[in-house]
Amino acid sequence: MSRWRHVLIVLAVLALLVGIAVLAAPHVTRSRLEGLVRGAGAWGPLAVIGLQIAQILIAPIPGVFVPILAGVLYGPVAGVVIIIVGTVLGSGIAFAIGRRAGLPLIRRWIGDRNVEKAQNLVGGRRWLALALIFLLPFTPSDAICFVAGMIGMKTGRFAPAVLLGRVPKDVALVLAGAGLLRLGNLVSGHP
Repeated sequence: MSRWRHVLIVLAVLALLVGIAVLAAPHVTRSRLEGLVRGAGAWGPLAVIGLQIAQILIAPIPGVFVPILAGVLYGPVAGVVIIIVGTVLGSGIAFAIGRRAGLPLIRRWIGDRNVEKAQNLVGGRRWLALALIFLLPFTPSDAICFVAGMIGMKTGRFAPAVLLGRVPKDVALVLAGAGLLRLGNLVSGHP
């Protein structure tokens, strides 16, 4: 009975998050988000941190938009700090949700042996591959945070992967939003 109750709770939470994303997606526009942040006044940085966390957890907002918005509104220094806080917190929360809800569930579904194989894949220095995956554009970084928790990746390997992979990518987007970096030139190899 406990197993089914756990499965139902996880499914209910997933359904709630998907429902929020579906209902919110049509209403999320740049002008609305910018208005929300500007209207928050001194609380604006906390609003951006909250948007970044929400973007990671329920994803109705494109992942590149919030860091660019932080750069536009707060510049290269404050914007970078704001996004680092939001990215680290959001990634950590996704990882914790994956570990708390997903690890017991995935162990039941695919077995301890398969989970151990997945853990071994990211064991040792192989966790650096996760950092490289985070660095690549258009990778499902948010989902990867959940999955890393679900397979029981050690926090001591996950956190550096986020700091070496996710954070630099988001910082580059903030700098682009602040007008200090042109991403098209970065991709083409021209300064």
